[in-house]
Amino acid sequence: MPVIQTSFSRTPRIPEALNGLAVVAVSAGGRNYGLYRVKHAEERTMVLGHGAISFPVGMHLEVEDYQYTAPKSASFNQHATVVENGSGGIRLVW
Repeated sequence: MPVIQTSFSRTPRIPEALNGLAVVAVSAGGRNYGLYRVKHAEERTMVLGHGAISFPVGMHLEVEDYQYTAPKSASFNQHATVVENGSGGIRLVW
């Protein structure tokens, strides 16, 4: 499904490089939870692979591009909320 960018969106554009094998650093409240593989990313959602810690639905997280996979743009850093944690991964929205 194509991602549609509107002029009213205040959400940063997700670099295409974050889909697939990209890695993001996950933290909350000043505590680092580790690195998670990005399975899929769109304009307002991201699905992470499971890692050492499984986050409950409703938890607020900070997600940062760990590998800086988009060198020509600013690094990705986003406040997100866990909306699903199942066999398909950890789904975040912002």
